[in-house]
Amino acid sequence: MNRLTPVIRISVGLVMLTCSILITLDLFGFIPAPTDTAAASRFRLCEALATQTAAALEQNNFSVARALLQSAVRRDERVLSAGLRSKDGRLLMEAGEHRMLWQPDAGGGSSSSHLSVPLFKEGRPWGSVEVRFENPGARDALVALSQRPAVRLTFIVALLGFVAYWVYMKRTLRHLDPSAVIPARVQAALDVMAEGVLLLDENERIVLANAAIARRLDRSPTSLMGVKASTLGWKLSEGTDPGQGPPWLGAIREARTSMAVPMVLEGEDGEARVFRVNSSPVLDGWGRAKGAIATFDDVTELQHKSRELEKTLSTLEKSQDEIRLQNEQLQVLARRDPLTGVSNRRFFLEAFEAEFAAAKQSGRSFACIMADIDHFKPVNDTHGHAVGDEVIRRVAAAIGSEVRSSDAVCRYGGEEFCIVLPGAPVEDATRVAERLRQNIDTPDFAQVPVTVSFGVASIASGATTASELINQADEALYASKAAGRNRVTRWDEHKAVAG
Repeated sequence: MNRLTPVIRISVGLVMLTCSILITLDLFGFIPAPTDTAAASRFRLCEALATQTAAALEQNNFSVARALLQSAVRRDERVLSAGLRSKDGRLLMEAGEHRMLWQPDAGGGSSSSHLSVPLFKEGRPWGSVEVRFENPGARDALVALSQRPAVRLTFIVALLGFVAYWVYMKRTLRHLDPSAVIPARVQAALDVMAEGVLLLDENERIVLANAAIARRLDRSPTSLMGVKASTLGWKLSEGTDPGQGPPWLGAIREARTSMAVPMVLEGEDGEARVFRVNSSPVLDGWGRAKGAIATFDDVTELQHKSRELEKTLSTLEKSQDEIRLQNEQLQVLARRDPLTGVSNRRFFLEAFEAEFAAAKQSGRSFACIMADIDHFKPVNDTHGHAVGDEVIRRVAAAIGSEVRSSDAVCRYGGEEFCIVLPGAPVEDATRVAERLRQNIDTPDFAQVPVTVSFGVASIASGATTASELINQADEALYASKAAGRNRVTRWDEHKAVAG
């Protein structure tokens, strides 16, 4: 950009300013925007699906309604899942993994990826058809952006405006003579700078000095004119090669740029101040150095602060081990259930997903056990929450003493636990659950009689996702509850009997 002519740079700036005005007008709605065709297409698809589903439901033909939902998911790659939900919130039927994928906003309204169309029966709300679309991608956003009139207008104005501004500025600048105003403006601009500035001729004499450097030298800018810079008391800082001389001499004699050269200036009061000096040559039309410009940044206070900072860092380093230990303790607390000490649900599910994926890929055995304390609410109501908490802790301790170090235990809900057994077939997991059941169903286990129901599921039964495996174990758990509690039920055996 530095090689561009002033005319081109000014033209580019004017084009950017004009485009900014157009974008601002578009943001405030002064430029009409086209209809979002992608969103309209999705809504029409949902309306058509809802109409056909409503017609099937009017005839009590649920199989046709289910086929319509499945056809929508199968035929349109944008549709991830679909479902039919009653007005009381129950999911009556689904196509695809709708129960897992349907996660609308907290407000419950439709969005670009979650569309819900209400169904009416005999003029009254009956339910709704839900369709989960894939999230709009970057390509959809670019297509929608390219359809906006403001974008097209901005692109055309940028091209034509640059040419027009360039021609106009090129002709206008021919009639301007900035030489009459540059010296005063340059001096005013330099005087407001915090850094000291000296402009030197080829003999090292000062041609221009700003107010900041004059204050550091305890002189007026006028009195510095014609004085050689090297006679003002500057010294190279310790550790700098004295043979290189002041940096502005290298700029004048060798056209060399020097950056951040440390130099010291002693005042009349004997206090030494430290500066970082930058120097660059001033070249003529043939590239020869005709002088130099030097800037002086006073870093005395910065060095004092740096020394104080080093002392502070030295103190902080002494407590690094303590801080590291506290961070490790915080990480443990973030992953553990405070009542039982086992994993909390959030951390457990993250690890569960990874373990399940590894087992699925390698073909290893993988089992899941869901456990729920029987009749727990009466324990709280009759004996109080303190006794209820003690029962939960004892059940968690019993589970932890029975499982392997490679297994994972989680407090899944209030009185519900989930156990993951990587590498264990369903028979081994069932034996573990049965031992736990027997250990807990003893008179001296807790202050009050306690029993636990178990549900066991295995990846060998065909679960394709971690959540599906948990649901299978949960379904087996509910079968244990329905069969009288205090028992272990395998999901595969339960399905075989139910089927």
